[in-house]
Amino acid sequence: MTLFLLFAGCASTEVTENDIGFAESPNLDAFVGCYRNCSNPSDGSAPACLTSILWPDAFPSETRPEAVNIQKGDGNSLIASAISNGVVLKQSRFQEGEDFEFEAGLLELKREYIASGAREPGNPFIGVVTSKTTLGLDASGQGRITQSTAFAGTGFLIIPVAGKTSNTQKIERAPRDLCE
Repeated sequence: MTLFLLFAGCASTEVTENDIGFAESPNLDAFVGCYRNCSNPSDGSAPACLTSILWPDAFPSETRPEAVNIQKGDGNSLIASAISNGVVLKQSRFQEGEDFEFEAGLLELKREYIASGAREPGNPFIGVVTSKTTLGLDASGQGRITQSTAFAGTGFLIIPVAGKTSNTQKIERAPRDLCE
């Protein structure tokens, strides 16, 4: 019982039903295409949306774009366009080495680090949090997003806490006309 009080931790992993895992994409060209913006999780959990990952806070949930079109840019870059009703709402170039790393056929976005000092009202956590987003394709060419978060620190100044959560969802390729 004493050891339990000294080391509190947790782990959580969520994967969509009938998940077939990531496939190794040979190059950035494999990602070119039209995708539905958000996943459609069958378990009622919050959907993962490409626009929320690529352009945080750019689109409120009420006006999320329908689709995201990915095109090959110059060199090792990809161009993403947020599209609704045939109109490009936002477009950005993402460069390998600056915005993402392409390793083992997957796109790993630059990691985020947050330090918490429990300064905000109601926040009892002092420690560090890191999050990572990985984008890839499955064997059938559908998009996949894995978002993971790890944290370590103390709660209420005396309780050590550490944990990791991971959530994987599928982003379907959309009919080409949705991106035109």
